[in-house]
Amino acid sequence: MTSIVRLVFSAVGEVCRVMEKDAERHEKLYGGLKSIMDEMEIVEALIKEKEPRGAVQEVMARQLQDLAYDIEDFVEDLWEPGQYGRVLVALGMDRRPRQLERIGMFEKKITSLKNEWKKIAESSDGEDTSVPRREILEQPGDATSGPPPHEDSQPVELQGIEVPKREILELLSPSPAEGQQLRVVSIVGCHGVGKTALARAVYEDRRRSASQEFDCVAWVVASRCDNKKDLLDKILQSVRAALQSRRVDNENVTMESEGASDLNDQDILLNNRTDNENVTIQAEGASTTNLHDILLDKRCLVFIDDVQQLQMWKETVDACPLFGSKSRIIVTTAVRSVATACSSGSYVYTMQCLGDADSDSLFWRNVYGQQRKPNSALATASKSILRKCGGLPLALATVAKHLYLKVNDLNSELIEDVGQNLGKDYLLGNNNAAMSVFKGMRRVLRQCYDNLPDYEHRSFLLYLSIFPRGHQIKSRSLVRRLRAEGLVANECCKCFDELIDRCIIEPVQILNNSLGAKSCRVHDIVLEYVIQKSVDKNVVTLIQGREPLLIGSTGACVRRLSIQSSTKERFDELEHKCAALRSLTLFKSEHFDIKTCKMLRLLDLEGCRELGKKFLEGLCDLELLRYLSLRKTTGVNNLPTEIRKLQRLVTLDIRETNVEKLTMEVIMLPKLAYLFGQFQLPDIPNGKVTDSLSDFLTKKSELHTLAGFVATKRQSPEHVILLARNLKKVKVWCKIPEDTRRSFLVQDRGSSSSQKKRMWSGETKKSNPRCKIAEAGTRSNSFDFIRLLKMRFTSLESVSIVSTSGHCKDFMASLEGPCTITSIKLRGNLDNLPDSNKLSELGRIKNLQLSSTGLTIKDLSTLQYLRGLEYLKLEEYCDAFCNSIFIVEKNGFESLKSLCINAPMVPKLQFHEGAMQSLTSLQLRCPNSQNQLPTETVEGISHLANLSEVILHSSMQQAWETVANGNPNRPCVKRQMEQTA
Repeated sequence: MTSIVRLVFSAVGEVCRVMEKDAERHEKLYGGLKSIMDEMEIVEALIKEKEPRGAVQEVMARQLQDLAYDIEDFVEDLWEPGQYGRVLVALGMDRRPRQLERIGMFEKKITSLKNEWKKIAESSDGEDTSVPRREILEQPGDATSGPPPHEDSQPVELQGIEVPKREILELLSPSPAEGQQLRVVSIVGCHGVGKTALARAVYEDRRRSASQEFDCVAWVVASRCDNKKDLLDKILQSVRAALQSRRVDNENVTMESEGASDLNDQDILLNNRTDNENVTIQAEGASTTNLHDILLDKRCLVFIDDVQQLQMWKETVDACPLFGSKSRIIVTTAVRSVATACSSGSYVYTMQCLGDADSDSLFWRNVYGQQRKPNSALATASKSILRKCGGLPLALATVAKHLYLKVNDLNSELIEDVGQNLGKDYLLGNNNAAMSVFKGMRRVLRQCYDNLPDYEHRSFLLYLSIFPRGHQIKSRSLVRRLRAEGLVANECCKCFDELIDRCIIEPVQILNNSLGAKSCRVHDIVLEYVIQKSVDKNVVTLIQGREPLLIGSTGACVRRLSIQSSTKERFDELEHKCAALRSLTLFKSEHFDIKTCKMLRLLDLEGCRELGKKFLEGLCDLELLRYLSLRKTTGVNNLPTEIRKLQRLVTLDIRETNVEKLTMEVIMLPKLAYLFGQFQLPDIPNGKVTDSLSDFLTKKSELHTLAGFVATKRQSPEHVILLARNLKKVKVWCKIPEDTRRSFLVQDRGSSSSQKKRMWSGETKKSNPRCKIAEAGTRSNSFDFIRLLKMRFTSLESVSIVSTSGHCKDFMASLEGPCTITSIKLRGNLDNLPDSNKLSELGRIKNLQLSSTGLTIKDLSTLQYLRGLEYLKLEEYCDAFCNSIFIVEKNGFESLKSLCINAPMVPKLQFHEGAMQSLTSLQLRCPNSQNQLPTETVEGISHLANLSEVILHSSMQQAWETVANGNPNRPCVKRQMEQTA
């Protein structure tokens, strides 16, 4: 929540620094603004001491957020040129009295909020007393009596349960090379996906099994445990009860077989009840010692349902060796990191939502109470419900149960109404008639939201309501948006990973490395809830096609607007409320006149049609803009020179537009840090312009990412590449004739090895920047991109090159250690790779992606000497690629965590013992592998000690899933869909 306060500090602080130099304004305005900062510092201290939680506190946080926005907007309006300000005073139009009055109002509001904050923090100790925590976390069921009816209190018959149940049972069976050791199998997935239902099915299967495979089968609900002692006691209680029950069952079987049993069912039940009561009494004082004694020589199967806290699990495991050899634990959790820790990265089963056919079947079976197909009108009307439920069993069953109560009056209008108002009337509880039916669903969604660590995480989740259903949200782009709105301070935003870890948002398997997802999507039912929550809190206003306008409370300012698949006329519905609009995002919608939205910080027009020159010139008047995306727009052929007015612009995205050449005004933007597109850089100027450009690039430029520019024979980019002081990431499309490239290779070969090393390590001696620009101006017919990269004053971190004329080959050959580059992406021909000694010196390279190199898989196996490499992607479509073997020796690829191969067929892979000891993810995206035998193509997969997942192309045959069976970790197998534009 401190991000709210930072917003005020940033805006007010900048103005105060200017006013310190302005004697006319210094005394009163400066004093008033300083007072605001002092008050906000106190608020920040209160928040840091104990951040309050709950409904009342969230209302206050929202009030504080609105106040911060008002202050920032007010401060932005204070800026006036010095001479202009004096003219206003002379004309009797001095605005300072009104400004001082507003400052006084802000001070009063801050003081009032501060005092209220103190009272609530003192009275409730930071907790929300309006909603008992027990109600949020309550899970039915008893630790000694077996599993609860359902993880979310509503019994759901899991559709297609036999396949996942069989897979879990297979994970319980011992592997040939496993030996005598405990195994923990984790079932992970979002709330309501059926984790507990699946675990219950396995529990019942093993409990009733006559094979005597386990000495006991026990069930524990972990969500009710506050510490490790609680969990240990419950495990002991449940295991003792299960052992006693098994003993009684065995005695009964023995007596019946001998014909000596005269006990009736009532006697047996009475004995069981007495034993269980004794167990309960004994378990209250249970210790880790007697638990260990009980389990030491037993082979147990224990189900621990709904493990939420990683630390509690670690403490429980460390407390004692819970089980003897060959015992099994099945854990269910909605937290990925907990699942990974419980199972040490292996034996993690990820629950998937149902497909279209299974969703349809489950839904209508619950609507009618039996398997039955609806008529065409009802089927058509139900599409909105099925789409919003997104294959989540709990959501499908809940909505179906509501319709089941009205099955005699079922019609398409009723179903369409439920689909349209699912979020507002049912998930938020505004429909009293459906309160009881949707109670479990609401509790699950509220738990996802309320249990997030802090206000920043909850605000982050609500912010995602901006994006349409099914939209792939790119993590880095999202963070840049948040920075533009002042919601995060830097690129290190942990909220994205936290929500993925909690299975609230789903990672999309477009990975640049194995450390995190590059993009995500919000599950449909979660998005439906979040949309209504964010609208209710006035976080976002939504216009979605022809659907009713979704807007917050009457009279509230529209701060953030998302328009999806709509016409410009829809904007007219709230134009009078958009004076304070900070963020405007259009998805496949008609653009409109935005000149009145003077307070915009973020403008995303991705996919808009026919913007035109006049529109572009108009948006250049939005001088507060920090984020501007014109990606995939039409009608954008050139950027106007008026863009120089966007002095605060940080991100500019013109990818997939018709902009072929950049203007100098863009390069000279003082705050521009992220520039995306595919364009030629501006020509090198002469005279005084050259001097000012040199001074700007070396002293003022904030350019960090240039991705990317087109290099041609007529175009020299030296003035940007060599001089931009903060440049770290570069992407270039090289369109240089072969003869031009060769002429400079001769010059480069004259450099000594020591000179090359100094260049790549960032130790190049600085020369006069003006001389470099002047030198660049004389090279109008030549280009040597590789030498330019090496001559930079400050080191690069990421280089991406697309070339058909040999520049990838030149770049790879020029690399010398030590090298500061950590990420390299090359698309183009490579004759060969550096030798093993040279590769071993390039220890800082962590991410390497090679495409269309023309090398064989054997050639590429040389990369195993890159000791620091963590992610390797090989993409080849030539016939020669698979004509050899990819052999990884002992200690080869020692740091590699993810290996991804994109090719028509799977090349032969051979992993020796001790190879790839850090590898967790093996991705084989090879669609034409139908005629290949997996066992003959991949050898030694058992040697990959930490392998936890195998990702296959969606079209690969089922037989390829057996590849994972050869590894003792039993890594999970996933299918990777082909990427769409």
